[in-house]
Amino acid sequence: MELTRTQSNKPSLAARTGLALRGLVGMQEFAIIIAFFVALAFFYWRNPAMLLPATVTSILRTMAFPGLIGLGLVQLMIAGEIDLSTGAMMSLAAVFCAKLVRDVFLPMGFSGGEAVVAGVAIALAASLLVGLINSVLVVKIGIPAVIATIGMQFVVRGASYSFTTGVPIYPLPPEMAILGSMRPLGVSFTFVLMLGLGLVVHILLTRTRWGASLFATGGNKMAAQVCGVNTDRVKFICFMLTSLLAGMAGILTMSQLPQTPGDPIIGRFLDLDVLAGVVVGGVSLFGGRGSAIGTFFGVLFIQMVRSGIVVAHFDSYLQQPVLGFMLVLGASVDVLRHFRRA
Repeated sequence: MELTRTQSNKPSLAARTGLALRGLVGMQEFAIIIAFFVALAFFYWRNPAMLLPATVTSILRTMAFPGLIGLGLVQLMIAGEIDLSTGAMMSLAAVFCAKLVRDVFLPMGFSGGEAVVAGVAIALAASLLVGLINSVLVVKIGIPAVIATIGMQFVVRGASYSFTTGVPIYPLPPEMAILGSMRPLGVSFTFVLMLGLGLVVHILLTRTRWGASLFATGGNKMAAQVCGVNTDRVKFICFMLTSLLAGMAGILTMSQLPQTPGDPIIGRFLDLDVLAGVVVGGVSLFGGRGSAIGTFFGVLFIQMVRSGIVVAHFDSYLQQPVLGFMLVLGASVDVLRHFRRA
């Protein structure tokens, strides 16, 4: 009798499946994956060319740059801050690198490869310096991150145009195009790099003290400090890492362009793609929440929608308003979730 009673109280397979699905749907990453496939099916219905290998490859190559930056931004936003200067940082790193290679190192007698390595190293160091300045403005002086990084965006973008007087810097040695011409997995070096770094960031966020420090800093700064977390140092590292990845994305973008020019328009409007992808991927604007997996699928979803609008023969000018709508929608969901928990 006891055995019979125990078996009768056991939930049915359908009930267990329903509970599992309910738990999955509650995960932001799972919701983004569902939205991704629904949107993909719609665009495929409009035009089967959406799933052609050339289209898929193009989406993956395009998403690699905002995805790379997003891996830094998601950590910064988990820590409770934000950086809106990433697109401009891409431009400055590319232009500064090209300027050094063509006008400094090659005239000094460096070989093409040596000039490229030196230019890339100094440009990435400059990216770290910009991140350091952002962190000082926000963490030490107390300027709100939105204001500080928007101001830095104007400064950095202006410096890019000043370096070039608005004209792309070229020609550059063929060594500059080596990484850009590589096609591992049939996609691009940048995409494979993003996947590798994404795995590293996922492990850092879920299995290390660094991840715990990030979530503690963004979730409750005072409690984190009481527990011994140096919240200022955490934010310094996040700002510098985000700028470094933005600079890296800018140089890699330059390496894939025809004739590899240092063009000041590199990264223009990409700030919105990065921010929208990270927010849609589940990071909280209030800090303390986010994931590398959500960032990957959020950025992928944004780029898929951008490409789908074109492939499905909608007006290409719809890309910006649709992107803005998704950003507002993702932010609205985050705000509602935040106040419901509060």
